[in-house]
Amino acid sequence: MADKRVTVDDWLREELRDEEFRLRWHGREPAYKIARELIRLRKRQGLSQTEVARRAGLKQPAIARLESGAVTPTLGTIQRVAQALGKQVEVSLARAAARRRLVGTHWPAPPGRKVPELG
Repeated sequence: MADKRVTVDDWLREELRDEEFRLRWHGREPAYKIARELIRLRKRQGLSQTEVARRAGLKQPAIARLESGAVTPTLGTIQRVAQALGKQVEVSLARAAARRRLVGTHWPAPPGRKVPELG
């Protein structure tokens, strides 16, 4: 019997058919984007995870977890690692995809309605 090999793309395509998996997968997307960018910057500078950790005041396993995309890092941790790589963090907010849009949320407020303050 032949050994059937499955590529990661094939596996992901199949898994994304499941709605629960799809929602969890897309929810991790920001962490994966951060991880990919930090890896790219670290490698471009020829640095090890250990060296980045030392510069950021962290331990190497923390950098490994961050680069895996499996954890949701705090903004403070991202800033420390970015600074260790000679970069600064810039944050932007974009329109949410239709599947993530909050029902009943209006921005700016419709005419005549006041937007509640957060606090």
